[in-house]
Amino acid sequence: MIYLERPPAPAFLLADNNKWLLEIEQAKTHYANGIVDSFKFNHYSDSLVKDELKKVFPKCAYCESSYGAVFDGDVEHFRPKGQVNEKSPKAPGYYWLANDWDNLFLACQHCNQRRRHLLDGANKPESLGKLDQFPLKSERYRLKAPTGNFAREEEARLLLNPCKDDPKVHLAYEPEEAVVVALTVMGAESVKVFALQRPLLVQERKKRLYEVSLQLKRVKRALERMNRHPTDPTDKDEFEEEFAVLLGYTDTNASYAGMCRFFIRKFLKDNNLLPQKIIE
Repeated sequence: MIYLERPPAPAFLLADNNKWLLEIEQAKTHYANGIVDSFKFNHYSDSLVKDELKKVFPKCAYCESSYGAVFDGDVEHFRPKGQVNEKSPKAPGYYWLANDWDNLFLACQHCNQRRRHLLDGANKPESLGKLDQFPLKSERYRLKAPTGNFAREEEARLLLNPCKDDPKVHLAYEPEEAVVVALTVMGAESVKVFALQRPLLVQERKKRLYEVSLQLKRVKRALERMNRHPTDPTDKDEFEEEFAVLLGYTDTNASYAGMCRFFIRKFLKDNNLLPQKIIE
């Protein structure tokens, strides 16, 4: 997971009397009348909304897997719209945020939905994935209505929001198997809820780690040659070419950039290269 800067809401979501705002007003009326059945939302996954989200999330917002070639991505509600697993009673959820730009992400099905996964060392498959989970430090801070104290709930939030939090503060990576290592309580809860240790995902991260490791060796060799012959333009050019390839793994749109940045930052520091902020 990496930090992603979310642009302001598109104009069509802010226009007066647009269908997204009208739908929220209908949901508010629905629940104000004491109806317990979940309100049916239809517009959050509208193609206009999804096209804007694709610009922000070209890969899964949580696990960073690329899905463009085979799947369009799920429009995911960070705060669940229908019901909340940790809340009692579970419904209603954060219905007033169902069409809120800041509450919408694009995620892969494995992070967003509940799927069966057999974790390493486990004897039986486990149901993993976010779905309607939204854990807090304490349920007493849970918002029950649009008029609640949002700032207070934000302080109690246990899931990382990649558009508000800096994931590198909360997540590290094991250098052999590419397993995520939680550094904080928020990191641990996010790894669990988003199923970031599911086996096939770990396998894909490990493949990318292998690629990065090979490129780190190429950069290291090119750096050593350049240091031996500091006036040789050929060695300098070779180093710059290899280094540019390495930085490509840290690109915002690259799969598993968070993990790649973690190991490349360490490499830069160990070799007194460019300031680490280049891949923050």
